[in-house]
Amino acid sequence: MQIRFPKLGKAIQGEAIMLVFNGKILSSNLKNAGITEDELMEVIREHSVASLSEVDLAVLEVDGNISVRSTDLRKKTTRRRKAHKIISKQQ
Repeated sequence: MQIRFPKLGKAIQGEAIMLVFNGKILSSNLKNAGITEDELMEVIREHSVASLSEVDLAVLEVDGNISVRSTDLRKKTTRRRKAHKIISKQQ
């Protein structure tokens, strides 16, 4: 289906969103993805990367994982994004 109708495939599946490029946060993409800078930095630290300047590329994948490529490690690591906690009043 995606091969015959690529636009329909993108609409259904979605597209990856670049969050960091060459050590710089792409704020507009971060906002569109609904991720805060603190959450992004937490994920970067989980990938064993000490600072943002060491990140070549960070991408929010279609499946919700955030992939990070760093200059220091020269490898790609992927971690699942944590779900937000839902707080509700119990009566």
